[in-house]
Amino acid sequence: MANKLADTSSLQPYERFIGVGRPQIITIFVVMLILAICAITYYVKSRKYKVNEAPKGYVLAVDMYVGYMRSLVIEILGPKFEKITPYFLFLMSYILLSNIIGIVGLENPTSSLTVTLSLGLVTWIGTFVVAFKYQKLSYLKTFTIKAKIKGKSIPVMINPLEVISAITPLISISFRLWGNIFAGSLIITLWFYFMGYVSQSVPILGVINMLAGLTVAPIHAYFDLLCGCIQALVFTLLTMVYWTLAKGENEAENVQENNVIENKKVTPQTLENISNH
Repeated sequence: MANKLADTSSLQPYERFIGVGRPQIITIFVVMLILAICAITYYVKSRKYKVNEAPKGYVLAVDMYVGYMRSLVIEILGPKFEKITPYFLFLMSYILLSNIIGIVGLENPTSSLTVTLSLGLVTWIGTFVVAFKYQKLSYLKTFTIKAKIKGKSIPVMINPLEVISAITPLISISFRLWGNIFAGSLIITLWFYFMGYVSQSVPILGVINMLAGLTVAPIHAYFDLLCGCIQALVFTLLTMVYWTLAKGENEAENVQENNVIENKKVTPQTLENISNH
């Protein structure tokens, strides 16, 4: 978490464009570098194992993580979406690392609304891609008010409520992630300032603000580790649920029926509970 808010009012336009004064820019590259190192390490270590040899250590942990994400995709979206498991794997990993990296003193990328809005935009656009793929042009009928004319349901006008409901997921999923991470960053920053003010009355402790260092660990554990993990999982699950609902009722029912047949744990009530959060 950052110890102070960046002031960009004195920067030149070109400096603002390249990200000078915005610590999230640097942290984004750090997060991508860490993910790349993790991927390369897994690739190198996994090649050392023989076909019939059981993995262990780091390779086993990554295999379990990949398997968990793959099972989530199949359970919620269906077997047809198994091929896009790498996207959800990267999405979950990127958000998770971006949320918890503040524990080492770096600025969380997800504390910037630009980052969360970009992630939300991909989810939002993906919703329309899935909707048009499975519902074709009939998806546009969901944005209209229908009237029965001679026994047929015919669209007569645009339904503004449906249009608004199609836009709100972009706002809610982006601001939910940003609000939680930014709030945690702000609270920790205020705590450092408060402990620094208190430490001034103690000659030795006030020089290095030791009180903040001794008392901030539980706050970091809650906002960085606990909330960071929860928000990463919630964002990923909501993306899956939005895309599942975009497939239409028939496709969603087929996925749910297949999960019941295969004794999966995802039910219509589970999807409804997740989408309502």
